Amino acid sequence: MKTLTILLSLAAMTLSGCLDTTSTDRGPGPKYGLAELLNKQIRKCWYGSAGSDFSAYAAESDINPLFKRARILLLPKDNLEAKPVLVIEAMDKNSSQATVSAYGPLMQSAQGNRVTADLKRWTSGSQACN
Repeated sequence: MKTLTILLSLAAMTLSGCLDTTSTDRGPGPKYGLAELLNKQIRKCWYGSAGSDFSAYAAESDINPLFKRARILLLPKDNLEAKPVLVIEAMDKNSSQATVSAYGPLMQSAQGNRVTADLKRWTSGSQACN
């Protein structure tokens, strides 16, 4: 996807937390399990309540072992063909752990702090929304 190439040129922010993801649902490697967990948490915490900070965006999971991708994209809800405003990408750290990076224009907005805090909490093992 050309969008990823464009977004990779934006300043990337790597989160320091990692999560043991030995059980994977969609493919070999822990990044798929981590991406599934983050996708579940995003849908529960960012979209599960009315008046969410993220209600202007649609979350699209792109968890595909064939293309070796494990990421969640946030797109403007009114223009799903637009460039993602946020890419959350899981990457294998080793054979049993994965890390996550979040990048895109949303990270420089007021919501960027919440994204960072939520991802750190979730990669540390908590399932709490805030």
